Amino acid sequence: MRIKYYIRLIVMETFSLFMGILALIVPKQRGLILFGSFSAERFGDNSAVLYNYIRENHPEFTAIWMTNNDQVVEEIKQLSGLVLKRRTLRGIWLSLRAEVVVSSHGIKDAIMFEPFSHRPKLVYLGHGIPLKKGWIGIDNIPARFKRASLKKIRCSTFMISSSEFTAQLQNNFLPIGKDKIKITGLPRNDILFELEKNTIQKKYDINEFEHVILYTPTFRNWELTRFFPFADYDIKQLNEFCKLNEICFVLRPHHVDLKKMNSEFWKEIKEYLNFKIITHDRCSNVNELLAASDCLITDYSSIYYDYLLLDRPIVFIPYDLKTYQKKHGFLVDYDSVSFGYKPITQKELLRNIKQIIDGNDEYKSLRNELKNKIHVFHDANACCRVTKEIEELIK
Repeated sequence: MRIKYYIRLIVMETFSLFMGILALIVPKQRGLILFGSFSAERFGDNSAVLYNYIRENHPEFTAIWMTNNDQVVEEIKQLSGLVLKRRTLRGIWLSLRAEVVVSSHGIKDAIMFEPFSHRPKLVYLGHGIPLKKGWIGIDNIPARFKRASLKKIRCSTFMISSSEFTAQLQNNFLPIGKDKIKITGLPRNDILFELEKNTIQKKYDINEFEHVILYTPTFRNWELTRFFPFADYDIKQLNEFCKLNEICFVLRPHHVDLKKMNSEFWKEIKEYLNFKIITHDRCSNVNELLAASDCLITDYSSIYYDYLLLDRPIVFIPYDLKTYQKKHGFLVDYDSVSFGYKPITQKELLRNIKQIIDGNDEYKSLRNELKNKIHVFHDANACCRVTKEIEELIK
């Protein structure tokens, strides 16, 4: 198996080198921008929102979504957008002709090689504002993760951020250089200002509930993430509480954990109507679920940085904080940026949720201070600002 891995790695690196050299020679097509995300497997995140904005508002550009996934091809066609399979001859040819590549996770979201001399230029939007350390700052991880980060640094023409404070976090996470970070806001956050809560709740069949709580923790490299990780966990009691208070829990597992969801917990919780599991297959942009929710529960996922823009309560369940700190680590002191209830039992969680739905928002002021530190812009114009930066690249 290890021999096959190294043979495959050599073949891929040789192909990337050949394509990178070829891309230096092939003339670029004026205004051709290729988009991708999640290693070309899904349509979503910052790249998807910016793709939709540019194709709808800037006909002078040719915006094409690149993917490996047939389901994504159909999804884009339903939007009347342009889409190509990344590994087809046409996909490979246009990757050589593109002026700009836009990605949320890395260059191979959209093309299959690492460019030389920024031909094409990479606009790296990122997957969000980092709370945790990047792969470069973590010991004892596979070398391929660090290599991937170094490639992002080499390839990126610029990346984006939401404030000077978060730009510093991002540079610590991925040391690209502060001069290559543009303060624009994140495209995916535009929809937080554009979508109506009730409309999104209807879309995902959760509008019959008085309160919607989105529960979306991050993943662990070393084990499956636990939902409701309490010694006194009792699904029947939890469900009765939800029925009494007209609450719906929307559970959103991290995509890394989706392959491991065959446990008894998931089989059991599907039987209860007050719990909805909405994965990436049904909702490619989690910010839609943020807009639809009245409260967020998370742990170390930086998704709550986005949620600050909605000024709604947040609950944190950092059940393995010491372990996570040791194995992964944080860019900032966790408690100094996580303003919300931190229950350690189910009983305490239910009490905290009751306080929230009764209107007792104890952390509102602290969240607002953090919001202003994290976000310079509180509007729906991040796509516009990023597009202006792209225009400057291809003048």
